[in-house]
Amino acid sequence: MNKKPSKIWTLRIKRPQAISECVRVIEIDSKASFLQLHEAIQKAVDFDNDHLFQFYLGSHPDQHAYTIGGEPSWNGYNPVNRYRKINITGTWPLPTGYKLYYLFDFGDQWIFQINKTRHKDKVPQSGVVYPRVIESKGKNPVQYSDWDYEEE
Repeated sequence: MNKKPSKIWTLRIKRPQAISECVRVIEIDSKASFLQLHEAIQKAVDFDNDHLFQFYLGSHPDQHAYTIGGEPSWNGYNPVNRYRKINITGTWPLPTGYKLYYLFDFGDQWIFQINKTRHKDKVPQSGVVYPRVIESKGKNPVQYSDWDYEEE
């Protein structure tokens, strides 16, 4: 049985509403799950993986037109189990006028826009571990600000 070789996609991830630029370009297997994409973004911006998350389509960051994997049932919502089972292959091409967004931490609302670049799909390189960051612009966002607590 011949397995079709994996393709490596190049994705551009940015903070669309950020004051300072934060762009990460990653290479990822086209058959990766959304959980693997979540983990790649977490690593790329050096976040602690300690909050709920979701992927959605919208015409702008504040519009959730369609949630990948369906709307969460908040009673027992487990994005790890949900996104482990859904791979990114079927996401592109996106419907006209829509963008893919990643929302991390429903309280702080860290939103990232994910674009598949026009770079030609690549064959995986021997010895290279995917996903990997291949380009970085701007500083990582600060997930947790330093708080100065006054003693009472």
